[in-house]
Amino acid sequence: MMMNTQPHLSKRGDVYQWRRKTRRFSTGNIDIKLSLGTTDRQHALILARKVSAESDMVMEQIVGSRITPEHGRAFLSEVIRKERAKITQLSMFSRVDSLDPADDARHDAAMAEAWQRVSSHGINHNVSEEASDLVRDNIDLIRSDLSSHPRKQALQRVFQEQTGQDQLSALEYMQVMDLFVSGKAKAWTEDAPTEALTAKALPSAPSSNPSLPPSTLRAIVERMNAIKRTEGIEEKTLRQYLSFAALFTMLTGHDDITEIRQPDVKAFRADLAQMPKSWGKSPKDQTLSRDEVMAKAASLPLDKVGLSVGTINRHLDHLNQIADWARDEGLAIDLNLKPSKLRRKETVRARDKRDAFSIEQLHVVFQNPVWTGSHSEHHQTKAGQEIFKNGIYWCPLIGAYTGARREEIAGLAPSDIVESDGVACFSIEDSELRRIKNLSSRRLIPLHSHLIDLGLLDHVQRAERNKQNCLFPELYEAGNDAFGRKVGRRMRQVIDQQLGAEGEKLSFHSLRHYVQNELDYAGVDDKVVRDIIGHEGKDIHDKVYRKASPPHSLLKAIENIPKVT
Repeated sequence: MMMNTQPHLSKRGDVYQWRRKTRRFSTGNIDIKLSLGTTDRQHALILARKVSAESDMVMEQIVGSRITPEHGRAFLSEVIRKERAKITQLSMFSRVDSLDPADDARHDAAMAEAWQRVSSHGINHNVSEEASDLVRDNIDLIRSDLSSHPRKQALQRVFQEQTGQDQLSALEYMQVMDLFVSGKAKAWTEDAPTEALTAKALPSAPSSNPSLPPSTLRAIVERMNAIKRTEGIEEKTLRQYLSFAALFTMLTGHDDITEIRQPDVKAFRADLAQMPKSWGKSPKDQTLSRDEVMAKAASLPLDKVGLSVGTINRHLDHLNQIADWARDEGLAIDLNLKPSKLRRKETVRARDKRDAFSIEQLHVVFQNPVWTGSHSEHHQTKAGQEIFKNGIYWCPLIGAYTGARREEIAGLAPSDIVESDGVACFSIEDSELRRIKNLSSRRLIPLHSHLIDLGLLDHVQRAERNKQNCLFPELYEAGNDAFGRKVGRRMRQVIDQQLGAEGEKLSFHSLRHYVQNELDYAGVDDKVVRDIIGHEGKDIHDKVYRKASPPHSLLKAIENIPKVT
C-alpha cells in the first residue's frame, strides 16, 4: 500500500518500508527496498523523506556504474540507521518548544543554503557577496570539516564497512566525498516537496521491458546472498540458503519459484518430518534422490527420523524469504504461496533446547584423553601418554573460557591474538578464514589466565614463526570450506564418551551457555556479559551510544570463570 504523501513509502503488514525502482539501460532493473523498522507513520514519513533525499544521488551513481547496486543499498541502510539514531537522540516526537523559533529557522535555512552552495559549486568556490554572514560562517565550518583528517578517516571507514575493500583510490575517495556532500545538501532540504527531491532525471529506459532475472531457486538465492554478503551476514548462513534450495528441489522436483504452489510446500513439510535427522551432515547427501533419502529413513530407528520443529520452520522461513525476494524482483509468484502459514508450533522453550554444561560436567569432560594423554594424534580420545596441543585440544578450552562460537574459535589466526591496554585478547573479526555472525559479534575477549598458563601464547608464537595463516590448520576441511565442523564432531565424541546419556543434549555450543551462566552467577554487569558473548544491546541506547567495555573490565569478568581442568 503506497502512502499518498511519500511515493517511496509503503507498508508490509504493520511495518513501513521504503522502496525505489529504476532501470539501468539494458542491464535490467535496479530495485532497492529497505525496511524502516517502525510501525509509527510519522516516524516512517521522516525516515522516508531522508532516504528519498539520499536516493537520488545514489541512483545517479548506480546508473553511471560508479558504485554497484549492492553498495548503494548498503549505503542507504547506513543512512536509515544514523537517521533513526538522530531522531531518537533529539526526541523529535516530543520536542520541547524552542525559546526562539524564528532564530532556529534562520540558522537552519543558513545551513541548508551553505550545503547547497558547497554541493553545487564545490568546496573551495568563492562565496558570492549576497550570501549572509551566517551562510558564510557555515560554509567555513563545512570546509574545515571536509578537509580534516578525521572526516577523511570517517569516510574511508564507512567505505570499507559498506564494500569490504581495504583502500580508497584517489578517484574512489572523491566519489565517496561527492556522495557525502550531495546527500547532506539534499537531507537539509527538508521543506522541499518530494517531487523536488527526486526531480533529477535518470537516463531514459528503452521502451521494451528488460527480461526478468532467472527464476530458479538457486539463481534467486545467489542474487539474494550477494546483497546479504554486503550486510555482513556470515557465510554459514548463506550456505544454508543454498542448501535449502537444493533440498526443496530434490524433495519436490520444483526448482522454479514461479511454479511452486502451496500444496507443494505442504508436501515438502511432510517430507521433512520423515527424513533422517542426520541429513546434510555428509557431502554425499547432496547427491541422493528423494527415493534414496526416504529409503534410508525407512531403515533407521524412529528416534533417528524426522527433522526438528525448529529446522522445519527454518526451511519454511527460507522459502518465504526467497519468495518475497522474487516478488520484489518482479517475478510472478503465486498469490496463495505463503510458506510461513505452515510453520509448526514449537513444543520446547528456546532456553530448554540446548543444555548448558555444569562445572561438574566440564570437569568430567576435560578428563578425556584429549587433555590428559592420548594414544596418538589420530586416536586422540584413546588413552595414552602424550598430550597433543592441537585444535581439538585448544578449541573446547577456549570455548569454556570465552563463550565464543565454534567457528569464531576454530578460524582464529595468529594475528587475532592481540594486546589491548596491556591485556592479551582474542580479536573476533571478519577474516579470510571465517565470517562473524553479525556486527555485535565483532569484539575483544581477554585470555583467561588458565589459557596462558596452559601455553596458548606459546602456541601462537610457534604459529607465527612457522608463518601459519591459521592457529589450527589441522581443523580445515576443504570440502566444507570450514574449520569448525571437525572440532564439533570430536566434541560430540568426547561428550558421549565421558557423560553418556547425561550429555545427550550437550554440544560445543553448550559451552557458550555455560560461560554466560557463570558470568551471570558471578554478578557481572549485563553490558559486560553482552560484550564478552557478542550479543546485541537490549535497546537503542545500548546499541548506538554505549561504548564497548574496556579490556581490564572484561578481563576482571573473564577471571570469574572457574578452571575446568
